[in-house]
Amino acid sequence: MASLGASLMDGYGPTKDRCYQLARKHFEVCEREEDGANLMSIEALQACILITYYELRGKGFARAWMSLGRAIRLAQMMGLDRMDADPASNDAPKFQQTLPPAQSPLEPEERRKAFWVLFIIDAYASVRSGNPVAIDQAKVTTALPCPQPIPEPNQPPMPSLNNAKALYGTNYLSSFTGLVLMVSLYRRCSTHVELSLDNESAGSGSAYSFWENHYSIDKDVKACGDALIGTKDAQALLQDEVALALSLNLSAIDICLHEAAIVKADKEGLPKALITECNSRCGEAGMRIAEKVSLSQKLVQPKKTVFRQMNIYCMWPVCMAMQVLDRQLSSVTGNGQLAHTVGVLKLLVTGIEDLEDVSGHWVESISHIVKRLEEMDSTGIKTTEFSV
Repeated sequence: MASLGASLMDGYGPTKDRCYQLARKHFEVCEREEDGANLMSIEALQACILITYYELRGKGFARAWMSLGRAIRLAQMMGLDRMDADPASNDAPKFQQTLPPAQSPLEPEERRKAFWVLFIIDAYASVRSGNPVAIDQAKVTTALPCPQPIPEPNQPPMPSLNNAKALYGTNYLSSFTGLVLMVSLYRRCSTHVELSLDNESAGSGSAYSFWENHYSIDKDVKACGDALIGTKDAQALLQDEVALALSLNLSAIDICLHEAAIVKADKEGLPKALITECNSRCGEAGMRIAEKVSLSQKLVQPKKTVFRQMNIYCMWPVCMAMQVLDRQLSSVTGNGQLAHTVGVLKLLVTGIEDLEDVSGHWVESISHIVKRLEEMDSTGIKTTEFSV
């Protein structure tokens, strides 16, 4: 915690590094103990999660990925991914180190939230590395996080991820739970694309129903957005920086889904109208992301700092929007539309700069777009400043 806090303040570089080194040292001491008593504790897991998050914000992604693997294995050994499984089921892990019984109502909820934080970070690592997620969503039985530190009297039990729609329209759908649902949709979309590719490799005999799943995910992304963001206008989003980040990522999932559909429709020789519609959906999602980036620049403290703390989750959607709009530059007609699109791209470049990509990964992924914009500037192409 001290390392993360120091990383947000100027002039605390040595303190940040020293606290990080001490955190790793103490966690490794717990790992080396023969009886593992200190390792098998929620405090040790939370420390490992914080170490992982700290490393993800820096340049050493390989190190962060290794730390994430340790945290996930530790959580699975504790059974945190199956806390609320049916006792009659035989779905328990083969190797499990049971945590001591909870001494208060706070402890089970603390354990659930630790697991769901890992669930979210695991998805980010998948986006960053291009590798599959490590946690199998289909096997998770842990209830979704409670909006309060402990459940209120007479509050119904929180549902599992598979039954999350029961929370739509209720007061129990917190921002944290919203992040979990958004990540679940990303995982579904990613799996959808992977199964589509596997289906193509296996030949026409494979049975994966691409379009049925496409429209199902599309429907669920919209329903999730309606439940989490609803009719919040710009002023409401300025008061809820987490909802702002959620909106960015839901739009990026929309882009991923419809880009896969474009490829599929083209390969199957489907009507051009379908491809045009999917291209339009990608462009609309890109513009929604641009609008939210413009809005984020109007955040005031301390919400601006909180939003920047979520930078590793916000840079991916901004880059996705840039890639979509950059591809659409080739089909832009008229100087006015060209000036508008270039203006939007420049805003998104500023958005990436504001989010402070210490890792350098996301800046590198859009370097060709930045170069193209610089070349266009050198030719005297006029741009229109974009803002909301």
